[in-house]
Amino acid sequence: MKKGFYVIGLAIFVLILTSALQTPDKIAYVEGEVLVKFRPSASAQAVSSAASSVEATDVSQILNTDFRKIKFAKTRQVESAVQTLQSLPEVEYAEPNYIYYALNTPNDPSFGELWGLENTGQSGGLAGADISAVQAWDVTTGSDQVVVGIVDTGIDYQHEDLAANIYKNPGEDAWANPNDPTSGNGIDDDGNGKVDDWMGWNFIDETNIAKDDNMHGTHVAGTVGAVGSNGKGVVGINWKVKLVPLKFLDYEGSGTTEDAIEAIIYAADLGAKVLNNSWGGGAYSQALLDAIKYANEKGVLFVVAAGNDGTNNDVTPTYPANYNVENVVSVAASDRADQRALWGSGGDGGDDCGFNCSSAMAATPGSNYGPKTVHLAAPGKEIYSSVPGGYRTLSGTSMATPHVVGAVALLLARNPSLTAVQLKQVLMNSVDVLPAFEKTVISGGRLNVAAALASF
Repeated sequence: MKKGFYVIGLAIFVLILTSALQTPDKIAYVEGEVLVKFRPSASAQAVSSAASSVEATDVSQILNTDFRKIKFAKTRQVESAVQTLQSLPEVEYAEPNYIYYALNTPNDPSFGELWGLENTGQSGGLAGADISAVQAWDVTTGSDQVVVGIVDTGIDYQHEDLAANIYKNPGEDAWANPNDPTSGNGIDDDGNGKVDDWMGWNFIDETNIAKDDNMHGTHVAGTVGAVGSNGKGVVGINWKVKLVPLKFLDYEGSGTTEDAIEAIIYAADLGAKVLNNSWGGGAYSQALLDAIKYANEKGVLFVVAAGNDGTNNDVTPTYPANYNVENVVSVAASDRADQRALWGSGGDGGDDCGFNCSSAMAATPGSNYGPKTVHLAAPGKEIYSSVPGGYRTLSGTSMATPHVVGAVALLLARNPSLTAVQLKQVLMNSVDVLPAFEKTVISGGRLNVAAALASF
């Protein structure tokens, strides 16, 4: 991110990953910051004047866009600054720096089985309640030509089960060690404003060290693309793929809208065709929506976790899952028995908790749903995958999302010409329609990657 002289800055929204339950008692937005989008016709003088109107202390531009981030004294009310900026003719919109929170349900480490890929009824599950990955692998096991963006906490790019599938930027020169992002030549070889972005980017610190210091991003990455048939750990839906670490969430799982926007735009410009977004759960942001629309224009599918509060997204929107853009796919979580996943101690029965559920059921934390806003379900409860230095079982719609992203990557390996809209249609039309999801997600079912591959 380049600092401008007095160019109004975008308010940062703090976004946090979607594998844990949302914490309701956190603050709503970052004090002393606002996100602003100027009209293309706005002059530098108008931008400077707008910044002065709220007594800006620091202003920065996000990439090469009309988005700006403005900082001001924390004693000034954010709402007042937004109103002042919004009233200016050169401003298209201004927003607070909304805060979002992690939605993951933490578990203790346990022996995990990859039931989401092949469910034989193990551990009390229902045989066949899986995405039919084994049948899909008869068609393709993936391709190292498919680039997948993991917008998250980073990835342990030295993990034994992931290292071979980490994206290496062909436009940068890693002259010393191609497996170490610190070994670059100190030159922005590809001219994209990111020096030595050899293995993704850290949008928090603006460095090329996008290593996971949380575990969430590495877990997600393993489901999409842990190396197959290497005699180690687990296998991803794609045995071969290229995973781009796009770190905008920190060690606590929090990040800003500014950094999320940069990550999305960067990935779209890089050539990623699908983005995994296992985060969210907060307020509407026009700035974030614009970034998703930018990705749509670039042909990028934006797959996002529906949330883990057990609520109906049709009634209580959560973002970015609720953005109505043609490239957005919102994912609910299913359990071993092909029910909507519940995280509470009494939720293992997996009641679908649709419109007629009791208040007790509704109070049980579980996967969000929405017959008009959530597109399909995928395995998301008790999912075993890679974490930094090892493996672990986690639950949440964060874990369901990479199952869908992995399926998309397999589809692209089979047919690289598929557009984002076509990919979405294939996913929706090939689900296993199930009673638990007929009235709770748009497609009425749970992901079936083998059926998706067989549809063309």
